Amino acid sequence: MQKYTVIWTEDSVSDFDNIIGYIFKENETNSKNMYHAIKEICQDLDYFPFRGHIVPELQEFGFTEYRELLYKRWRIIYSIEEENVYLLLIIDSKQDMQNQLIKRIMSKID
Repeated sequence: MQKYTVIWTEDSVSDFDNIIGYIFKENETNSKNMYHAIKEICQDLDYFPFRGHIVPELQEFGFTEYRELLYKRWRIIYSIEEENVYLLLIIDSKQDMQNQLIKRIMSKID
């Protein structure tokens, strides 16, 4: 079985920190549980990167290289390149994916 390297991008680390920080303000125990659960889900991509499905909003435009996993209300978006899995963003499923992607792209241009 091939093993992949899971790589957290700056954006995904920032998203994760913001999520955990937000939850921590409400409930410290929940934030710790969420932290460990998301870390484990992401690390499991080292052996099972194709278990996530293609991101529907991106598939509409022909972008099929982006996949996602769902954990509770969180969407974990990633891509697979050769032997690497790049975690790209982690967002609340209530957020508009297209708006979030536009914001990310525009922040890189500025």
